[in-house]
Order: sequence, then C-alpha cells, then structure tokens
Amino acid sequence: MGTATRLNFFLPTTLAALALSASAGVAIAAPAQTTDAGVTRIILLGTNGGPRPYPLRAEPANLLVVNGTPYLIDAGEGVAGQIAQAGFALPKVRTIFITHHHIDHDAGLSPLIALTWFDTAWDNQSLPPVQIYGPPATRFLTRAALDYLSVSERIFRAGVPALQPAATMFSAHDIHANGEFYRDSRISVTAAENTHFHSKSGSAATGRDMSFSYRFDTPQGSVVFTGDTGPSPAVTALARNADVLVSEVCLCDTPADVKPTATSQASMRTAAAIDQTENFHMHNEHLTPEEVGKLATAAHVRVVILTHFVPGKTTDPTTFTAGVMRYFSGPVIPGKDLLEYDLR
Repeated sequence: MGTATRLNFFLPTTLAALALSASAGVAIAAPAQTTDAGVTRIILLGTNGGPRPYPLRAEPANLLVVNGTPYLIDAGEGVAGQIAQAGFALPKVRTIFITHHHIDHDAGLSPLIALTWFDTAWDNQSLPPVQIYGPPATRFLTRAALDYLSVSERIFRAGVPALQPAATMFSAHDIHANGEFYRDSRISVTAAENTHFHSKSGSAATGRDMSFSYRFDTPQGSVVFTGDTGPSPAVTALARNADVLVSEVCLCDTPADVKPTATSQASMRTAAAIDQTENFHMHNEHLTPEEVGKLATAAHVRVVILTHFVPGKTTDPTTFTAGVMRYFSGPVIPGKDLLEYDLR
C-alpha cells in the first residue's frame, strides 16, 4: 500500500506542524534517528472502513510496537501482507487483540494463523503460543481457523512429519467484561465495551456478541484504539488523558431521529426496511468527525489519529479532519496505510 510515513511525537516542532488547516495536508517530520528501545510506535496497517475493498486502503489493522515488540490490534483481510510491508516477520507477532467480530476486522485472522504456523514450523522455531484476545467468539473463530488450516497442514506434514502441529501454537481468550485483562513487562491493556452493537445477538456456542475499545498503557505513553463505536461515555472514560486516540471516523449524514422498527421477517427483506436499519447503524454505531472531536476534547487526549475511513474511497483528508477540528484544538492526523507515529 505504499511506503511508510513516520511522525515523531517527541519532536517539539512536530505537534505544531501536525495541526491541519482546511487546505493543507499533514506535515511530515523527518524520520527520527532512534532505535526501538524507548519508543512506542503506532503503525496503521489498514485504514479502510467496512468490508468493501478499495484500491488505496487495506482493511482495518494496526501494530503497536513497544520497545521493539509488536502487538496486533485487529486483523482485517490482507493483514499478513501488511505486516510484512511494515517490516515484520509474522512469527514476531505473538499477541493479537480483536476489537469485534465484523469481517472487516477479523477476516484476516485465519490466513494470519495459517501463515504464522507455516513460517514458524517450517523454520523449526521453538516459540511460546501466539495469544489471541477478543470478545466472545474469539476462541470459536480460532478453532475454526485451525480447522480450515488442518487440510493444508495434513498435506504438509505428510511430507515433513516433524512440522510442529498448529493447534499447539495458538491460544485464544474471550473477554467478557470491562477492565484490565492483559499485562506483561511492556504494556497493560484495558477494555471498555462500546456502542457499536445496539442490536443484541449471540449464540450458545459463542456467547453474547460484544464490541470493545482498548487502551494500551506503555512506558512511553497511552494509546487508545476506539475500534468501531458510536458515541460512548465508556470510551470517553477509557481515553481520559491518553497521549494518542486512534479513532474510527465516518461521514454519516443520516438524521439523528432515525430509529429501527419492529417489522416482520418478510418486510425486513424489502429495500426500505434494509435502508432504515442500515441508516440507524451508520449514524448511531459509528463516529462522525464532529463526534470524534467532542470525544477527544472531553477525554483531554493530546493527539488524534484518524483511521477506518467511511467511505474508504474518499481521498481528501480535510473532508474528515475539518469536523474533528471544530471541537478539538490538538493535532489531528488523517491516517493512511503504513503511516507510523512514534511516542518516546
């Protein structure tokens, strides 16, 4: 998706340069001459919003690299290739966080598992299992991904029997509640259920469907990924005083008074009924630029990075940034695939 652009939070001149005007693009700072030690780096792997392919943006995914260790947040289709584009071998990614189970955010999980297994097993690397965290159904999807891989794995292992079995190399965990759920020597991660899912759904096999926003606290600062959400007091609280808010953004111009209606199963198949429920989803379960700006101001975040652009085919960044800047006075960065942003 092109070459990486690096923005360096710790350069004092960068903050002023990043503030966008209605007619200017983002100012790009010179790449920092730093090592990975003492740096938290955000890499936007895919910045499209929604499960429709566009040529300029990959599906949603992000890397958070803390002191050289990469963590993956979401795994849209094509994420394995984007990780390679960002300069990381797949076995280097040992921890994955999924915000919610819409296909634009998790369709790349199965091929990522398959390719990570092959890279690790073929090179005879002895590594601890990859840890995969997400809302209910994360364990279910991981098992399904391993089932999918099993056909090719069987054929590979017939020829090379010593290859390590894939099932031993991945461990999935369902998150069921708000609060801190992960901690290691570099980061702690806190979840807050957001407002992306108004309609209740779930199954006996997977549990209640939930959508989370995540806060990562690192030695260099705090980063919040909204994932997909509508306006949410829980997300505002999660983002309180964060250094960076990585937020979805949607040009959703549906009237606020649109409400879903109870209709028969037959009438729900009509174009009018589908349009009504789609409009409710776009307006109430995503963030407009103005809502991103209000969230950032209420939470007192320092910098906003926009991603998950809806519609993804829109190329003028000021279409999105202008609304954010009406309510937020700090730097607003319109993301693009492989953009890198450093905290130090």
